[in-house]
Amino acid sequence: MKLHRYINYLLGFSVAAGLLGKSVSKKKNTRSIPTQNPLTLYIGTWTSQEKDQSHTFLKITIEGKLFINDLPIDGSITSVSNQKLVFTDHFGYELIAKREANNTLSFYDDADEKDYLFVLTE
Repeated sequence: MKLHRYINYLLGFSVAAGLLGKSVSKKKNTRSIPTQNPLTLYIGTWTSQEKDQSHTFLKITIEGKLFINDLPIDGSITSVSNQKLVFTDHFGYELIAKREANNTLSFYDDADEKDYLFVLTE
């Protein structure tokens, strides 16, 4: 009879330990990993690489302001992620920036329906 009770305690203990271990491992997996602000991928001064144009400078600041050739663009960032930044100007047109490899930025101007390529200079 003592052996039977001992086995029941042992089985109960092992089941409780298994459930506790699973709950602890689930908590470890659900921990959030701190991520950097996606805006930092776009901050800096960018120079156009268009052959048919004089150099155009695009500046994106930590405050989310856009400047083209040192002139501010009226509007605001409406969306930012690691994949793209969307800036909507005061007319409602979107300027869409996508960070590419080798410190390049593809930039689509919705108003002109044109793509531009910029390289990070600062």
